[in-house]
Amino acid sequence: MRLSDVRSFPQGIRNCYTLPQEKGNKCLIRALFMYGNYDLKNQPPEFALYLDGDQWHTVRFDDASHVVRVEIIHNIPATTAYIHVCLVDIGRGTPFISALELRQLNNSIYQTQSGSLKLFSRLDFGLTADTRVRYSADVYDRIWIPDNPSSTWEAFNASSYRNTDALTANDYKPPYEVMATAVRPVNGSNSLDFRFEVDYPKLYNVYMHFAEIGTAEQEREFDIYINYAPWSLGVATDFSRPVTVNSTYSLSADSRDLNFSICATSQSTLPPILNGLEIYETVKDDFPLLLAMVVEAIRNIKSAYGVERNWQGDPCIPRNYSWDNLQCNYDRNSARIISLNLSSSSLSGNMDFSFSGLTSLESLDLSNNSLTGPVPDFLSELPSLKTLNLSWNNFTDSCTRKKNFVVPAIASIASCLVIMAVILAICWSLKRRKQQAHIGKSNPEYEMVEEKKRQFTYSELMTITNNFEKQLGKGASGLVYAGHLIDDAKDVAVKIFFLSSFHEGYRDVHWKIQARLLTKVYHQNLVSIIGYCNEGQHMGLVYEYMANGTLKEHLSALEYLHDDCKPPIIHRDIKTANILLTENMQAKVSDFGLSRLMPSDGGTHVSTLVAGTPGYMDPKYQESNELNEKSDIYSFGVVLLELITGKPAVLKPPENSPLAKWIVPIVERAQIKEIMDSRLNNDFDTNSVFKALETAMPCVELNSNRRLEMRQVVVNLRECLEMEKARVRA
Repeated sequence: MRLSDVRSFPQGIRNCYTLPQEKGNKCLIRALFMYGNYDLKNQPPEFALYLDGDQWHTVRFDDASHVVRVEIIHNIPATTAYIHVCLVDIGRGTPFISALELRQLNNSIYQTQSGSLKLFSRLDFGLTADTRVRYSADVYDRIWIPDNPSSTWEAFNASSYRNTDALTANDYKPPYEVMATAVRPVNGSNSLDFRFEVDYPKLYNVYMHFAEIGTAEQEREFDIYINYAPWSLGVATDFSRPVTVNSTYSLSADSRDLNFSICATSQSTLPPILNGLEIYETVKDDFPLLLAMVVEAIRNIKSAYGVERNWQGDPCIPRNYSWDNLQCNYDRNSARIISLNLSSSSLSGNMDFSFSGLTSLESLDLSNNSLTGPVPDFLSELPSLKTLNLSWNNFTDSCTRKKNFVVPAIASIASCLVIMAVILAICWSLKRRKQQAHIGKSNPEYEMVEEKKRQFTYSELMTITNNFEKQLGKGASGLVYAGHLIDDAKDVAVKIFFLSSFHEGYRDVHWKIQARLLTKVYHQNLVSIIGYCNEGQHMGLVYEYMANGTLKEHLSALEYLHDDCKPPIIHRDIKTANILLTENMQAKVSDFGLSRLMPSDGGTHVSTLVAGTPGYMDPKYQESNELNEKSDIYSFGVVLLELITGKPAVLKPPENSPLAKWIVPIVERAQIKEIMDSRLNNDFDTNSVFKALETAMPCVELNSNRRLEMRQVVVNLRECLEMEKARVRA
């Protein structure tokens, strides 16, 4: 292995490698260090190595040529998708690293009750050459070291050629080179004894590998004792496959020794053997983790504004090395970001929506930057926010310098009063919401959900989704995973909401909207809800599973929402990605996180902040903030145009235009073939296409009064369908 090159870290106390990984996976991580006097100081440093929140190792060197190799088998938590390997300067020289290796393991091996496994020793017994075995001989790239010879045992090799499977075919896949050699006691002894000096009172996990490399005619059976207590009794070698003996519980050392005895039983005709041995120190992963969605939010803030601070690794752990200008609070199971100070950080542009994900924030200081635009409403939805400093920015109506103005002082004071009024409104909203939260637990929106639907725990959602193994999609309010209800033998989709918590924050609003709407309305073209999760910081919904994903066809769901629901429901985010297909190609509308109820008193619109997806949003709604059923009609018109043309809602360069605008002059010239999806290969009924366009184009009229009603849209599309059926029959 090449160790002559190093990467040193002279700047900052903590420097980290952030390695993306699949949630719930198991991996082997190996770090190597060789000083080699690379800095010509001839002073080997000493520094700390951390894995996530735990100190993995203190790196020390005997001399310049000493190679330090540390290795750990790490269980990645189901709540995070990253591994953080950090080098920490403890004031005794500059940290560096020579190599960092990551190997994926089978999740079924090296099982423990809790925690990771730090390698203590991995030995190849019976190998007489001074060589090491690793990849490609070992598919997991474990490094096997020859054992130290002993006068009480002898090495021996396979007596005849053995095929690879007979020596390696179990889940641990021990390498053939290790299993083809072994040791046995000498002088006819029936006991193989050895010991290791270990650190007391740490806990250890032991894995012993055995393969029969003698003759098949005789029987080899033995008992294993550790620290003079039975550990595994009646172990018999198998001529057809290897045997690995281990336990999921950890062993405590007797004083400073682990004592091993492998003793032949009275039924055995052969002495005991040992081919390979692994000993690991048990490391409990008891550090508090940030929710993955909170980590995503703070990373997005860093990326959006190019924050040039020493922000590496996990924001909150290790506790003594959290990110600069950020304060965390900890309990036994989790960490929370409670304070963020980005004053005088050269931030510019609008306030990024990711700030809304920091739901535990108590203090936020963004003063003395160049932020612009309006003060966002989501600040009022941060449930714990107590201190907010937005001074000395360029927010709309904030204190800005105006040249050549007669009364700049008066204007400045007036604009400051406006921004103060906004901030006071935010604080008043926070206070009012907190007071309401203490009035009582009676919440009709929650009660409605709980009365009608099944409640799941978060651990049940993890089981249903196999630790969130397969992601189906990502929306504005959360991630959707594939799942399976074993009791009901039913496939489901599980939506986990971003940045959710038990507080009634912004994301909480999304959750309640979806729960309220989906439990009250039932239709063959609307996705139905099976259950929900509302546990602490975790909120989720369990839907029926749509076997054919998202797509490009639906007919009467919007008609039902607009005309049959009382009061009418406006979806507000109709797009092809929110139309799902069952295995029978039945279309269903999903994702009601932005939906709104129309006034029950006969009002014509709802006033609301603009939200939706570019290309699908009604231009009039964007201008006026006034939402009504015709806004959904516009979005559905864009969906129809997508189906007809095969083009996206927003065209990329050179067109660089919304689809609804690009298509107008082509339709006016009646150049139908120019806009049709080329994948149809001209196999369509022209009259049916004209009818579809006559339906779609009024839907995307800028003047909403000219748009069709949804009932008329349904009638027209059914006519199109009948035309196409007639063509096919002919």
